[in-house]
Amino acid sequence: MRRTNQERLSIAEVTRRILASHPSLLDALRLGVVNYSSLAEYIQGEVEAKLGRETKVEAIKIALIRYADELAKEKGILESIVADVVSKSVLELKNDLVVVTAKTDAFLAALPKLLDVIHSARFVQITQGADAFTMVADLKTAERAKAALGEKNLLNVINDQSAIILVSPPEIITTPGVVAYVTYLLFSNGVNITQIISCHTDTIFIVNRDDALRAYSILERQILWLRGRMGTGLLRME
Repeated sequence: MRRTNQERLSIAEVTRRILASHPSLLDALRLGVVNYSSLAEYIQGEVEAKLGRETKVEAIKIALIRYADELAKEKGILESIVADVVSKSVLELKNDLVVVTAKTDAFLAALPKLLDVIHSARFVQITQGADAFTMVADLKTAERAKAALGEKNLLNVINDQSAIILVSPPEIITTPGVVAYVTYLLFSNGVNITQIISCHTDTIFIVNRDDALRAYSILERQILWLRGRMGTGLLRME
């Protein structure tokens, strides 16, 4: 009996690892829209290869059912928390922005001039990467920053951008899934995100100006929809 329990545990662990490498299968299992027998047969070869022995489909199916139950419980709890954070968030929109990316050494060399530029900026966000700095700024500030940096030191400039700022309660800092949920909403509606910037409780999505009003409307509708559902107990996010 003890050996059987060990085998089941091994099968369960391997099954979870395989599902983790197939996000589409994991999502289907989380949503409860899979045929467990078919899925068990589908991954049987992978399970056997990782275990190094033959495995019955029924054993894999049991592992899938147990895992699905755990995922369903986690999903319900997480969605409720995400819904609460998103419903308490508000939106801001800023237009006429430019994304400027420059070499690290040039940015640091020009920092004294850039600090003076930033001091009077209407909107500015700066992000440091491995080999470059990216500044998102209003049009006037971006032009002054480009002059301070020098044309030869610019790696990329993206004009006609807008910022959609999601201002959330402090819980967003410790709540997984909020940004993923918002980015999925935009992605599924065909909105490209140029940059994502996080600043304390603000999450800033930089998008093309042509998409800005539509993106804002998408997020606003979702926030209002979630607020309407918070008092009904129907917290399942769709």
